[in-house]
Amino acid sequence: MKKIPLLLLAVSVIFVTVRAEEKNPQPDAETKDIQSVVKVFSVYSSPNYYQPWQNFQQRIKTGSGCVISGNKIITNAHITADQTFLMVRKQGDPKKYTARLIASGHECDLAILTVDEPGFFKDLPPMKLDELPQLQDTVHVLGYPVGGDNISVTEGVVSRIEPVLYNHSDKHLLAIQIDAAINPGNSGGPVINENGKIVGIAFQGLSQAQNVGYVIPVPVIRHFLKDLEDGKFDGYPELNFNMVNMENTDIRKWAKMDDSQSGVMISHLPPLDEKRNIFKVNDVILSIDGVNISNDGTVPFRANEVIYFENLIWEKFIGDKCNFKILRDGKPMDIEYTLGPSESLVRMRTFDKLPSYYIIGGLLFVPLNQNYLDSWNDEWKAPRMLLNYLYYGEITKKRDEVAVLSEVLADDVNMGYQQITYISVDSINGVKVKNLKHLIELIENSKERFIDIKLENKGRVVMELSKMKEATPRILERYRIPTDRSNDLTPQPVKQP
Repeated sequence: MKKIPLLLLAVSVIFVTVRAEEKNPQPDAETKDIQSVVKVFSVYSSPNYYQPWQNFQQRIKTGSGCVISGNKIITNAHITADQTFLMVRKQGDPKKYTARLIASGHECDLAILTVDEPGFFKDLPPMKLDELPQLQDTVHVLGYPVGGDNISVTEGVVSRIEPVLYNHSDKHLLAIQIDAAINPGNSGGPVINENGKIVGIAFQGLSQAQNVGYVIPVPVIRHFLKDLEDGKFDGYPELNFNMVNMENTDIRKWAKMDDSQSGVMISHLPPLDEKRNIFKVNDVILSIDGVNISNDGTVPFRANEVIYFENLIWEKFIGDKCNFKILRDGKPMDIEYTLGPSESLVRMRTFDKLPSYYIIGGLLFVPLNQNYLDSWNDEWKAPRMLLNYLYYGEITKKRDEVAVLSEVLADDVNMGYQQITYISVDSINGVKVKNLKHLIELIENSKERFIDIKLENKGRVVMELSKMKEATPRILERYRIPTDRSNDLTPQPVKQP
């Protein structure tokens, strides 16, 4: 699906202002639990993926949240991402309370907080979840947008319900489109119906249109909360193969479909799925769990509504089994398939963790991931070769991660190589590099005098291993780098029995 530029709604981000007027909150049926909406203050320090041993300076952003059952506060994950300290403030109370992050679901942009101070939740009744609203239903957005310090209530109408790109994670999930006035700071605030129940959580807007705001709907919220019941968030399953629709008459004839059949065709299988030998290229997926797929890739949603068929997958959990009816060479078949997570050579954006890196002889190696590409601010400014891995790279038996020579920290030992930046590594001493850990093993376990590094751009770096090791401590000291590698790449001591 084509990516649409979207904007998150934290205070540090600009958002489209829409036409609805603010209203002063009144203690009626629509806003009876207004006291359960809190303002969230997040102190955060994001990692510097260009110099991965450092963090950027500390900053503060604000958003909104609301109390739900179990003395929990639900908000957006993009508010709490890379947080170092969290606070919340109740409506009408000047005191800020220290909050604690329980869990984050960055794929669906949701997070759960709590406050450990006794009595904090005493006067905050938990807000209840309702069901998906209907089109043209009136909804109210509660929160603390910029422009004032007290709670704000805006009113709007549900205009569309369909999958959209969640800008925080680059994942497509179900969302509600509304025309209520949502501004920076509304992130994480509840969107309620006329009965005062939650139908969603405000989270982002569309940068290329007016009067468009997006809400994380109740089914996604319930999926997140259900996923957390075992204490951790596993994420959403994904079909990792490529599919094309079957609207053209000729392609349906070519696939040996009769007039009563419809579906989507598998046009490409990643190497790992191909090896599993469950699906095959040119298989036509006719239905999933008994729900027929139309030739344009949609399935029935509600009365007079359709939705993209992969929503059937996103409603399930990793490890669930699905029954697929397919057409293979004109013959119908039933396949049971266990759903797994998204698999990509370039790992999806992560938060709340430090970057991986390795330095030897001034050569800085990092793994290629979405965060690293984000360091260019605009994705299209990133090196084309690295972007090709993002869009076309595939996990294989020989490589499950791209190792990048990101920079050469200048020293006598690496003279002549100091202009090299942002180039992926092909091999070390003739051995293809599987991932960053494998690269480290190939260098540190080498018995050769020289390390021969071949780069994907046909470039080459050859250095004497003993000189590289000797130079590393002085280079680290010169550039004020604490260690030659990140903690996740540090060998762990073997425990004695």
